[in-house]
Amino acid sequence: MPTYPFLDYQDLLARLADVVYVVDTEGRFTYINPAGERIFGWAVEELIGQHFAKVIAPDALAETVEHFRVGLASADPGRFFETRILQPDGQVRDLEIHAGNIYRDGRLVGRQGVGRDMTELRDLQESLAAKTSRLELLEEQQRTALDVYRRLNLMLGRAGGDRRRTEEALDAVELSLRLETARAMGLQDDLEIIALIADGYSNQEISDRVHLSVHTVKDRVSRIIARLGARSRAAVASRAAEAGLLRGLH
Repeated sequence: MPTYPFLDYQDLLARLADVVYVVDTEGRFTYINPAGERIFGWAVEELIGQHFAKVIAPDALAETVEHFRVGLASADPGRFFETRILQPDGQVRDLEIHAGNIYRDGRLVGRQGVGRDMTELRDLQESLAAKTSRLELLEEQQRTALDVYRRLNLMLGRAGGDRRRTEEALDAVELSLRLETARAMGLQDDLEIIALIADGYSNQEISDRVHLSVHTVKDRVSRIIARLGARSRAAVASRAAEAGLLRGLH
């Protein structure tokens, strides 16, 4: 095998955007390249000698420890897995890791790996998925609008200039649009709950009003947040209004 005496491995590791790390068989860091400071959020000297659990998000720790345990016991030369890093300031990063065992004179002495920060890519994928979903919804709304426009002309023609009947016709059209939009999003049974969330009602208060258990309301609220891409209760009102799910509900 050829050798390359001119290659400076330390300089190469220092230039990498990915974190390169080494841990002993107990899971304690023995090496971290400079990129580790950016990804982990700690100075390298603060992590050397510390268990890798120090940088792992609590919700990802059990799975990461299991990957480590299985990796030590495996003859597999390398394993890919994903984990989540919790930085000291509270930021969470998604990390894809390719790790393998280290042997010295045939003896297992630890594991080494390369971790790639996938956070921006994950955010981009989520954004793209959300935009695709919104485009599909817009197409569905356009088809619905054409049908509603046809029915509106028919209903207004029958109203014959009667203001009350005209307002009833417009209300019926608005309701039709709202229901079609909700149906396209899989939220046709949740319009009342959406309105109550937007008005700031708690799960218990919603439960009392819609006569469902708090547990059921909690599940429905989680589904609504996910379907609207709101990420929180506070964002439900704006997302629902954008989708046309709130008008005329108050």
